[in-house]
Order: sequence, then structure tokens, then C-alpha cells
Amino acid sequence: MIKRYRVSNTKFAINFKEVFTLASGSNFGSGNTAAYRLRNMRDAEYPGGVVVDPVPITAGEEIVVFYNGLLADSGADSVYLHYGFGDSTRWHGVQDLRMAKTGFGFVKTLRMPEISGRFNFCFHDSAHNWDNNNGVNWSFEIHDG
Repeated sequence: MIKRYRVSNTKFAINFKEVFTLASGSNFGSGNTAAYRLRNMRDAEYPGGVVVDPVPITAGEEIVVFYNGLLADSGADSVYLHYGFGDSTRWHGVQDLRMAKTGFGFVKTLRMPEISGRFNFCFHDSAHNWDNNNGVNWSFEIHDG
């Protein structure tokens, strides 16, 4: 039997089987691959707790954004990916997407637009606390293949 615990009414995974279930429900992959990818992303300990996979990013392809940074460390019950495209000072197509919470961190998959440019993003929680990488956000070039 799998036990689920609630923190601020948000479920989080406590074992590999449940991580797999939550990850699969977030379009993160299937089979044991999803849980192993999450664990590996967390264990990589990237600066700021942010991993984007795959890199380089190719136009039109799906990517995964993993977050286990400041907001997660502070006990956020939910984290949102705030993102847009274009110049780092003038984003367009700005959206906020709720990330799936797992025992390893927060994860979201999304498809890149069919054009090259820049993918810019940061994070916020439901209390409107922000993690914007010390004011510079995160930014990746989108290649046209």
C-alpha cells in the first residue's frame, strides 16, 4: 500500500512507484524511465535547482523543465513556470503553467514553438513569491534544427 501525505492540500510522492505515477500523469514519460529521469535531474544539483532537458532546445520539440530550487526548498505547495519567448527584456507569448509536484521536485513538459529564438523563464508559487535567478531569469536559445 502506498501512503500519501498532504502538505497544504498538495500530494507529494514518497517512493519510486508513486513518483512514477505522478510523473506519468504530468506527460513526463512512461515506464520507470520517468522516475529515473526525475531522480537524476534532482541528483544533478544544477545551480538554482533548474534542469532543462534536452539541451540544446530544438524548435517544435517537447522539453522538460525540472525545478527544485528556492521555492521548493521553502516548502511551496505549488510552483508555476512563468515563461515567454524573445529578447530577455521583452518577452512575448507569456504564460504561467502549474508544475506537477513529485518527491524529487516540480516538473513540467511543454512544446517549443516552431521558430528559433529564446526561451525565457522563472518560477513563482501560489503566494506570489518568485525565483527569478537573482533577477536575470533563465534563458535558452531555441535552435531551428
